[in-house]
Amino acid sequence: MRIDLNLFIVFDAIFTEGNLTRAANVLNLTQPAVSHSLARLRDHFDDPLFVRQGNKMLPTSVAKNVITDVREALHQLQVVLHQSRQFDPSSAQKRYSISLHDSLEASYLPYLMKHLNSEAPMVDLTSTRVRRSELENKLSSGDIDFAIDILLPVGENICHTQLENDQLVVVAASKHPDIDKELGLASYLEQKHVLVSSRVSGPGLEDFELGRLGLQRRVGLRCQHFFSACRVVESSDMLLTMPETAANMFSQVLDITTYPLPVELPGIDVHLYWHINVDKDPGNRWLRNKILMASSDQ
Repeated sequence: MRIDLNLFIVFDAIFTEGNLTRAANVLNLTQPAVSHSLARLRDHFDDPLFVRQGNKMLPTSVAKNVITDVREALHQLQVVLHQSRQFDPSSAQKRYSISLHDSLEASYLPYLMKHLNSEAPMVDLTSTRVRRSELENKLSSGDIDFAIDILLPVGENICHTQLENDQLVVVAASKHPDIDKELGLASYLEQKHVLVSSRVSGPGLEDFELGRLGLQRRVGLRCQHFFSACRVVESSDMLLTMPETAANMFSQVLDITTYPLPVELPGIDVHLYWHINVDKDPGNRWLRNKILMASSDQ
């Protein structure tokens, strides 16, 4: 059975004031309006709720039994409404979910967790990986709060903004025997390559460009993660083509060197995605700003 929540505000005022006129004054309503609300409550509970004794309206046993639950429910509703208008990261308790692909996870999570741990100690984060074909549905359903990915075709209910424009570079072992100071196209094509992809088959972005030029490289290993690929490159003569931001990060802990890609390719636009339903949510907006700050700190 559906019931107007405003009736319980009237119920609480009558219980507190013990008088219909005073309850009406507190609520800034007319006495007939309060009386009408009381009549609806009586029908709902099948009980008079209040009985007149002189100038007072005394609660029945049913009214006494439910008043605590009513006041607790009204309090919780006030808390929810208050929190919806503001977000205090120092006291907020919430878990957010972000869809991140391999190298982006390594780039963004350290910065985000540093700020969450210091500014929002009770806000938790889950990093997951959503298929690009499912990204819009996952944001719409609330299964994920954000996604960071390349520029994708999305509907009007999905908001997005550019975080960065990354370039592709080539990664090789620092002591690669066939590379001196520069990596030319001929040398690039002669080497075996590692391709990082979540798909089991199909060319990479760089392969499309090479094909457009009538060129082809040999992919000797196809794997799922850039760090694994970098480890392979570090201990072999294979080459890896990957985003520059992640390559520079991995080169700090691995014995690898980056080189410009000997084929001109447009940059990779990386975007942050969220659903329009949470566009004005204070907590969502706060974390969005942290993600934007993380992109500028790359």
